[in-house]
Amino acid sequence: MRPLPPFLRKVRYRVLRAAIRFIRLLPYSLALNVFRFLGMIAYLVDPFHRKIAGIQMRAALGLHNPWRIVLKVFMNQGDILIDMIKYAYMSTEEIKAKIIVEGKEHLDEALARGKGLLLFTGHIGNWETLSHFSRILNVEFCIMAEVREDPLLESIVDDIRSRSGATILPPKGKALMLIKELRKGRTIGMVVDSRGELKDQLFCPIFGMPAPTNPAPAFIAIKGDALVLPVYIVKLHGTYHIRILKAVDAADYGEGPGAIQALSDFMQSTLASAVERYPDQWFWLYSRWVRRSDMRSIMRKKLDYKEYVLQQSTRK
Repeated sequence: MRPLPPFLRKVRYRVLRAAIRFIRLLPYSLALNVFRFLGMIAYLVDPFHRKIAGIQMRAALGLHNPWRIVLKVFMNQGDILIDMIKYAYMSTEEIKAKIIVEGKEHLDEALARGKGLLLFTGHIGNWETLSHFSRILNVEFCIMAEVREDPLLESIVDDIRSRSGATILPPKGKALMLIKELRKGRTIGMVVDSRGELKDQLFCPIFGMPAPTNPAPAFIAIKGDALVLPVYIVKLHGTYHIRILKAVDAADYGEGPGAIQALSDFMQSTLASAVERYPDQWFWLYSRWVRRSDMRSIMRKKLDYKEYVLQQSTRK
């Protein structure tokens, strides 16, 4: 995509800053209702992402007509945006009152071992709000974030993320930097449900279909001799619940490609269990099993999606 000219970048920056100020001033319930309504509008005017979600839900969950869940997914994007902004400007005490932590004993047990800790999650619930993990539980926590080409846009995102209390690491050095952090006994967080670069992908079974998966999280955990802790966040009746599951030791998986595959399978299957439990809170608008260009081709040619996905690992 061609970058915006400088003038339009400045306009976008001012509009976004004004929108953030507007959202901060709005009462919480009103802000949620407004942006959930905008999510409903997006559902009506964005047939491509509506179809992506529906096709994937039918194949993965066996649903005949999942339009209600698809609509909820669109509306949830309003919650994500509002809470990302509202929570960034809350005090630690305010945030603690709005988030319930379940399974803290698993975190305490993992930290007591003194090894590096890789927390992994997916695009479920409000993963941006999960970055406040550091403030809620008083744990030093690092995440790596991509830097946008537009410094004005980056300044907005960086300002919001930096308020979470987590340390934002630059993408330079990527895997090596995170491995070093883990070997120092530190805690890092990674989102693992992405396809990654085509040349590096491996395939993990998710809902019975091979999903191209970024091997980097498993590779980093193994090379960093880390414990691997599953964490996810969901919103239930207006309250966020952080679920912390029992950690596994990356060292138990061994070394080499087989170990990376097995640990990646564990990460994806753990996340899939959460998605199966809360299907309306995963980001189904993202084409998880195939590239967007392939999804367009599947839609245009009216191909059998599940059959296409089942055959894709043999076409790599």
